[in-house]
Amino acid sequence: MKSQKLKYISYLFTYLVLFFSVFTMLEWILHKQLVFTINENGATTKFNTALLFFLCTVSLIISRKKQKTYRKPFFLFTYTVLFISTLTLIEYIFRVNLYIDNLFIKDSLTIVNPGRMSEATAVCFIFFAIGLTGLKSTNRVYIATTQHVALVTSIISLITILYFILRFPTDSKIVFFKTMSVQTAISFVFISFLLIFKSYNIGFKETILGNSDGSRSLQRLLPFIILIPFFLSFLMLTLINEKIIGAQSGIIVYTLILILSGFLYTYIVSIGLNKSDYLRKALEKNLINKNSELLQFKEALDKIAIVAITDENTFIKYVNDKFCEISKYSREEIIGSTNEIVRSDYHPDSFFTEAWLTVSSGDPWFGEVKNRAKDGSLYWTETAIVPLKKKTNYIREYMAIQLDITKRKEAEELLASKYVKTLEQKNQELEQFSYITSHDLQEPLRTISSFSDILYDEYHDKLDNNAKQLFLFIKKATRRMSSLIKNLLDYSRLGRQRELSKVNCNLLVNDIIEDLNSTIKQSKATIKFSNLPIISAYPTELRLLFQNLISNAIKFSKKEVSPYISIKAKKKDQAWKFYVKDNGIGIPEQFQDKIFSIFQRLHPEDQYEGTGIGLAHCQKIVGMHGGEIGVKSKLGKGSTFFFTIPNQ
Repeated sequence: MKSQKLKYISYLFTYLVLFFSVFTMLEWILHKQLVFTINENGATTKFNTALLFFLCTVSLIISRKKQKTYRKPFFLFTYTVLFISTLTLIEYIFRVNLYIDNLFIKDSLTIVNPGRMSEATAVCFIFFAIGLTGLKSTNRVYIATTQHVALVTSIISLITILYFILRFPTDSKIVFFKTMSVQTAISFVFISFLLIFKSYNIGFKETILGNSDGSRSLQRLLPFIILIPFFLSFLMLTLINEKIIGAQSGIIVYTLILILSGFLYTYIVSIGLNKSDYLRKALEKNLINKNSELLQFKEALDKIAIVAITDENTFIKYVNDKFCEISKYSREEIIGSTNEIVRSDYHPDSFFTEAWLTVSSGDPWFGEVKNRAKDGSLYWTETAIVPLKKKTNYIREYMAIQLDITKRKEAEELLASKYVKTLEQKNQELEQFSYITSHDLQEPLRTISSFSDILYDEYHDKLDNNAKQLFLFIKKATRRMSSLIKNLLDYSRLGRQRELSKVNCNLLVNDIIEDLNSTIKQSKATIKFSNLPIISAYPTELRLLFQNLISNAIKFSKKEVSPYISIKAKKKDQAWKFYVKDNGIGIPEQFQDKIFSIFQRLHPEDQYEGTGIGLAHCQKIVGMHGGEIGVKSKLGKGSTFFFTIPNQ
């Protein structure tokens, strides 16, 4: 609230000084008395004075502009003020004419030193220009010094104003202040206030406008220091001039009233300060209690958790002893570095990117992180990273609280490894069972097929149509059973002898298209592909994967529409994602999760041939590569099969 009031006052003073300076310059240019300057005795505020006031005000207005385009005008105006005022003072000191007094407008009204501003005015402008330079400085000592230097301007101006209010005769004034006009003095008070308001909150401004006890005491005493002596002086001089009281008696009365009023005012201020002190002590006691509680919380947290605080740029500012103990780094090695110091190569970059995006948006992040200690040993932590915000919602720090879960993770990994070994053993048994079953089933199936062919050849002349139809069913069933067993055998053999190698997917798909040339021509299919990547994969299995998907796209096409198949690939994080899109009959939504199961068929064999194992092959091949497969489809609008192959 205080700063808002000062802001409004600064706007008012700015407009008043601009109004005064502009109209004063107009009076000189037009040689007419408009508002301030010219009277029957001659000019009281010179054109140079008004011009420098205008330049000072403009400098104050643009002083806080951050754009570089404002920097040059600021210093140009400031140094112009300093240059003209310094030359004017030199004219007074060395009694010379440097021809700057009537440089802009000729003064034909003033008899003595026409066009020249007063000595006091020149000195005030010199001090004020020095104060202006402090607005662009970054040195605290220089800023504080220029603030106090600028106060000289206010003091000189106030003396002139007091002379005017107390009606001092011109002959009784100090020579230095005789020719400074009251309008000029008031303008200096205004722009001195503006200079202090625009300055950084250090030095004089920090003292006079601060919230510390000393600043508040000064703020309460200022009215007495300034106003009471002024009113007493005005009263005593009036009484003495009217000869109501003698000069000696007036001094005695002035002293007594000043002492009494000073005591009363200081007494009242002291009562207020005592109340503030009582309240401060109560708050301090409460703060001590709260700090004691927080200290206990911190001690408890330090005993069980690893704590680190980083700044907004993720540089570590604080770590507790637990952090040093676990990471085996000293505090000196950690402070100033980033979390890279304990980062292991276990997690991908995307893991940390996700964490950073979460906390930088203002939300806490939780996760399990594997870190590396100084000696190279690895340790796991359950981590929570919390952004610490200021009142303006600006994130100034991040606090990471971590629990050491290394033993738990080791137990999980040990347990997982046992399960993995058991699972591998079961898989081997299943693969062996599938192979033996598939292989051994072929022999009796071939026997059935052979004997049925012999019977049919020997007795087909003696068989009626129903018997021939039965033999046809037997032949078709044995052929289908043989195909199922062969596919099951192929399924069990997938991945037995795996060796990764570089595969150019463009060449691979092109070879498949050549192999399926007759089928493609017969169905009038169109297959489009381009810019497919070169990946590390199992060549035979990958070929079977693409061949099954392309064959299915041709097989399950609409009868009245020629098949159109598009094959594309995109880079997704650490993997390639492939898309095989067709314009076929589509798949009902309720069956899209089931089509990858072995022997799963959605259509009767008389409509679409097949064993229902092709997509199961595809799923197993993608799984061998560490990827995932899925489908998006709408009935009657085609399907898009997609799968990922990690970029190894």
